[in-house]
Amino acid sequence: MRLAEFAERDACVEALLAHYRANGFPVYDLSLRERADRLASLMAFDHSTILKGSIIRQTMHAVSLVWHYNPHAWVIRCGNKRTPMDVFLDDGLFKKAIAKRLALGSYLTDGGIRKALSTFSGTQRVSTFRPTAAASVYNELLPARGGTTWDCSAGFGGRLLGSLACRRVRRYVATEPSTATMQGLEEMRDELVPLSGRKISIELHHVGSECFLPDRNSLDLVFSSPPYADHERYSDEPTQSYIKFPTRTAWMEGFLGCTLASCRRGLKQGGILALNIAGVPSYPRLETDFLALAKREGWRLQATLRIEMSRMVGTRIHNGGSAVKTEPLFVFAKR
Repeated sequence: MRLAEFAERDACVEALLAHYRANGFPVYDLSLRERADRLASLMAFDHSTILKGSIIRQTMHAVSLVWHYNPHAWVIRCGNKRTPMDVFLDDGLFKKAIAKRLALGSYLTDGGIRKALSTFSGTQRVSTFRPTAAASVYNELLPARGGTTWDCSAGFGGRLLGSLACRRVRRYVATEPSTATMQGLEEMRDELVPLSGRKISIELHHVGSECFLPDRNSLDLVFSSPPYADHERYSDEPTQSYIKFPTRTAWMEGFLGCTLASCRRGLKQGGILALNIAGVPSYPRLETDFLALAKREGWRLQATLRIEMSRMVGTRIHNGGSAVKTEPLFVFAKR
């Protein structure tokens, strides 16, 4: 690279830094028309194509809707990693992130900046359950006549969106302890249910799943992805499970144990419990401990589906493509 090119690149980095310092973090900010278009695309997508054998594929349909309603997600910490906001607020790190992105091309969008901040070395952003994958699970596990599902850890709304896309969901009940996330879920419900044209009941409860008592025998399906202990710290509110139950044993018994008891109370005979839960660096035995708890509490594992998460860079499989990271979705039936 010639000196002039160095100077041009550095000037571009400084200009972009100045732009984002003046305009703030590039959160998703979709217009009402854009939100309606994203929802229409999700509802038109054939989610029956997502489940292939035991693999739940992922697509990006309507994921931008999730982040539009949850701008606080950029500051949520995963383990000991930096957040995208940490990188954004540090001039030195932000300039390095911009420079790395510029090396891939001269034109940068807000989306490119978000990706640069999220993939910067030592950084991890929170994820969301893909709405098309959620719709596929509902279609597979709910009765053909339709029914009621409880999303015991609603999170950022991927499964709420999936409930709009699957006609088998007649009633969606959700619990979520984070105040900011609950606000996003309420806005999502209030704006998107009318746009969907669905006659669906959506009930949102601002409480942790360990404190919620569903009506007995009222649920056809419990389908969710509980927090992975303290790996993702969604807020610092005292209602957060990692704060209420600070040790592994206390969390497993007090949070997951009580949640499983509520699942048994709420599910109809033959109802389905499907939980996505996986080990993380801070708790590598999470899957093993959860399965042991479920077995002790009388849950019989029926199947394990695998959810595609992301491509694993630098890894190859036999047909030449990139290997795919997956997480389990454990499926139990109430007997």
